Amino acid sequence: MNRRPDDLFLQQGRLIERIAGQREALRRDFGPVEVALGKVDFAVAGVRSGVEYFRHHALLTSALAGALLIFKGKAALRWGERAFSLWRSWRALQSAFFRLAGR
Repeated sequence: MNRRPDDLFLQQGRLIERIAGQREALRRDFGPVEVALGKVDFAVAGVRSGVEYFRHHALLTSALAGALLIFKGKAALRWGERAFSLWRSWRALQSAFFRLAGR
């Protein structure tokens, strides 16, 4: 099966073009998969960040768990709303203070 070098180069060129076409088809077909995996990766990073936060703030986590055990249903939601409102007020005051202080 002796082929001429020109035939081999021609076959090689066709194979390279075919491979490039296949790569482009894969890239195009897996675009939505890449987007979905990016969203999943973002969600996983958020969960990990939340877990790290609760690990570093064990006292807050324990207080929240205790409050949920002590208060039930609507009372826990009411206290949660109050705590969130207080936190937002504190953050607004901090922000205003830092703006006035020039930081």
